[in-house]
Amino acid sequence: MTKQFGFTLAEVLITLGIIGVVAALTMPTLIKNYQKHETVNRLKETYSILYQAVRMSETENGLLETWEIPNTYYNANTYTYGKAFFTQYLKPYLKVAKECKYLSNECWADKYTWANGVADDTYFPSSKNKTYGMVLANGSVIGFWPRGSFCEIYVDLNGKKGPNKIGKDVFDIVIAKTPRNDSFGNFNKSGVYMYGQGIQRTVLTSGELGCSKTATTYVGSYCGALIIHDGWKIEKYYPW
Repeated sequence: MTKQFGFTLAEVLITLGIIGVVAALTMPTLIKNYQKHETVNRLKETYSILYQAVRMSETENGLLETWEIPNTYYNANTYTYGKAFFTQYLKPYLKVAKECKYLSNECWADKYTWANGVADDTYFPSSKNKTYGMVLANGSVIGFWPRGSFCEIYVDLNGKKGPNKIGKDVFDIVIAKTPRNDSFGNFNKSGVYMYGQGIQRTVLTSGELGCSKTATTYVGSYCGALIIHDGWKIEKYYPW
């Protein structure tokens, strides 16, 4: 005669219950960390694509500081000049999956929110429809807004997919032909920068444009710059 050892049904149920509780407590954190990791990787990739395109273009079109960038506002000229700027300087160096039509939501999401969850009813909705936009081969949607001494580029990392929130999948990049020391950034030479790059951390996390839920107006505009400031990481204080 031999004895057989095993778990009773009650013991198995208790064990499964404990595993379920642990999973329920840890899964949200794991999912959030994965989403943050994906956001950083996609943002870094799109930033690198634009950076490399500008550098390659300089070999053919001269240094960035010599480029002609029109100065437009949110009207038909924004789209026209944005397309002209792209065609002249960047088209051969970017892999484009699709061009977006003027005044169309075919590429962009219908609604966007700031980093604090408040609906963006004025800034991004008007710009996304009137800028010259496209879907890159990596899935990011970008829109060009030429502004004289620089070209502002709106970036939606995954297009119509959620959350369509500034600082989560929506960011702002600047192609600057001159140095700047203002709200757009603090850098001493031409180049490709995140909106606000080079500005002190205390400003990046406060004020009107800060990457903070307590910022006052364009909440989260500096989130891309904050990610770069922190070494391409989303730290725990980030307004996720």
